[in-house]
Amino acid sequence: MKPDATRPDANPDEGPHVGRPRGGVERRLPARVSRSALVWNVSKYSVLWWSRLWFRLRIEGRERLPATGPVLIVANHASYLDPPMIGISASRWVAFLAQAGLAKLGPIRWWLAQCGVTLIDRDAPSKEAMRLLTDCLRAGEVVGIFPEGTRSADGAVAPFRTGVEFLVRRTGAPVLPVGIDGAYRAFSRRAWLPKPYKIVVRYGQPWPAARVLAPGGVEALRAEVATLARAPLRVADASGAAGDSRSDPSLSSAGGGT
Repeated sequence: MKPDATRPDANPDEGPHVGRPRGGVERRLPARVSRSALVWNVSKYSVLWWSRLWFRLRIEGRERLPATGPVLIVANHASYLDPPMIGISASRWVAFLAQAGLAKLGPIRWWLAQCGVTLIDRDAPSKEAMRLLTDCLRAGEVVGIFPEGTRSADGAVAPFRTGVEFLVRRTGAPVLPVGIDGAYRAFSRRAWLPKPYKIVVRYGQPWPAARVLAPGGVEALRAEVATLARAPLRVADASGAAGDSRSDPSLSSAGGGT
């Protein structure tokens, strides 16, 4: 990450502060994600070519992703394939988080950094991660999250955690529901290698922030994601939980849970 200019809407209670502008209120430098356009494009089109052959990848509704401005992509999460499927199918670069444990080797850490993926410590508080995503959205970028909190064990879409509502309430960004159909069959959490099953990435219509924040809005959004993914909805148990998750409590990182 590298700092940018100060913003008038920065929260003075967050992060490193820089001086005291007029009015006496300290303002924080927004967090930004560095990336290499060359490495990202080579990686994107290489994976896209491979996915077209191996998974017979089909992309539907990509034109629904707004060409400019902040967008929060919300998708189902059943496989390690989900982040790259979003990344290669989107017409814009998408900011993701990934567990630091997925990049134990130096070359992988370097490659993820060049692609703009931010590594986070699974055991660390999520405050810094949420701040980074908030800053990306406020900077007009696209952010992708998997709010189930971990990869699905059976392909069903579990109840969403609090990350969606937090980010939308904080930034007012529109939400784009995306369903990934087939990634669970191709590479479930029990599989060692991806199988050549067909994958379809379906983009829905953007939702304005008010629709997401309305009563029942997040649950309706989950139902929309499940419809796009052609996946069933999982019902939460009496405690409100939807299964064990050791990942971030508010959103899933790019790698998902174990």
